[in-house]
Amino acid sequence: MFTVDDLRNLLNARPFVPFRLHLSEGNPIEVRSQEVVLPGRRFAIIGLLDPDATDTAFDRWAVIWYLHVTRVEMLGMGPPPFSTPPGAANTPTPTPI
Repeated sequence: MFTVDDLRNLLNARPFVPFRLHLSEGNPIEVRSQEVVLPGRRFAIIGLLDPDATDTAFDRWAVIWYLHVTRVEMLGMGPPPFSTPPGAANTPTPTPI
């Protein structure tokens, strides 16, 4: 059974990886930021971010009872911060003599 410790492990992972909680009723809940989750002993309150949001402010939320979490799906990680942009060379280009 999914527990508060399972949720805390997901939230405290470094680097944080967004995830989706699948519920027994069939509705998935995406967690794209650990800042919008308030874990309780038996349930969590999760802020529902707008898809186009650039911040973690939310107007809607869901109460998720751990008893109803059937599985967790890890969502794709983006590039690490301060990484080389795609297509850029990782090694310096030699200059002709």
